[in-house]
Amino acid sequence: MIGVSVRLRHALLWALLLSPTPAAGQSVLAAAGLGVPMDPVDARGRGLGSVGPGMFGTGLIPSDPGASLDLAIPTVTMSIQSSWLAIDYPGGPTNPSGSRFPVLGVSYPVQNLGVLTVTYGGVLDQRWKLERKLVVDLGGLEVPVTDVFVSNGGVSAVRLGFARRLSGTLGVGAALGAYTGNVVRRLTRHFDSLMVEVSVPPFESGGRWTYSGLTGTLGVVLDLGDLLRAGGTLTLSSALEAEPSEDEHGQAQSYDMPAELRAGLSASLATDLTAALSVAYADWSTTAAGVRAGTTANNALTLGAGLQWEGASFLGRSLPIRMGWRRVELPFYFADRQPVETAFAGGLGVLLLARTDASPFAQVDVALERGSRSGGEVTERFWRSTVSLRIAGF
Repeated sequence: MIGVSVRLRHALLWALLLSPTPAAGQSVLAAAGLGVPMDPVDARGRGLGSVGPGMFGTGLIPSDPGASLDLAIPTVTMSIQSSWLAIDYPGGPTNPSGSRFPVLGVSYPVQNLGVLTVTYGGVLDQRWKLERKLVVDLGGLEVPVTDVFVSNGGVSAVRLGFARRLSGTLGVGAALGAYTGNVVRRLTRHFDSLMVEVSVPPFESGGRWTYSGLTGTLGVVLDLGDLLRAGGTLTLSSALEAEPSEDEHGQAQSYDMPAELRAGLSASLATDLTAALSVAYADWSTTAAGVRAGTTANNALTLGAGLQWEGASFLGRSLPIRMGWRRVELPFYFADRQPVETAFAGGLGVLLLARTDASPFAQVDVALERGSRSGGEVTERFWRSTVSLRIAGF
């Protein structure tokens, strides 16, 4: 009885994007473009404000294949990240929350050759929910309706990597991977049945999009004893392909993915004190051209800095304490403004079992961030926790 054309669905989507009332979900800013880029960094990196390369020690970081240098025994790592948001918007405040697994990884040393790794990490987060109340003409009768647009999912990447030391000071890493993931988008229109004096079932429209593509990363690590470590990565990707399901009326899409540069530097300032600086850059302007008319994107610059103090101990073992700061430019404009995220972080590492070479047998790292994002008339304040578990020696 009640239908909505493809043109109307597009108009409703734009109305939701331009004047949403935030509801339960993740960042409202993820509604812009292809979503919010994710840094697949573990709790150690989060505590230091790092974007990946150049940190002292070892790790399994999807965006930095060189981080696995010196992992002398097989290692498994996983991270869980939880967020609690307070979103302010003229339509009313809301307090969504959620969790995800941003980093999974496995490494295996190949004798006399290097370290083989398999990692899985998030790339773009597209989880959000927008709600809007309006009045429509239904057979000459003005009826209040509520439109709810839900997007759940995102883009991730699985990568096969290899890292090798060329000398005592120089190491290299490379990773080849594939984009994966899917997003379910659904528009639901609820009618006020009291106004039409009959129960009108909600109208639903939407479907699933599946993503694919290839990505590759090259990395380099330079060590000057225990005093200095520098690292950098370059990531290149094919186009990101999006295929709709049969119940989704859209057509297949292809998006240019930007080249991404990351660099980091760690330095020993004193016996128990180190500092870390990092930067990431990507130009997303060509990506916006394939999203939809009116979408704007720009270059995205991320800056990070942090300190780590290892003077504390727990049960006779070192207890690293970390502080960090990050500033992230999100690439896709929201209401004609480029969103920016800033956050301060604190963290620590708990060594559960003794260390062998550069690899702990078991370690838990924890980071807690307090930050905000702003774009247009939307301001989001958040707490974000990341817990990483690392087990080796199996």
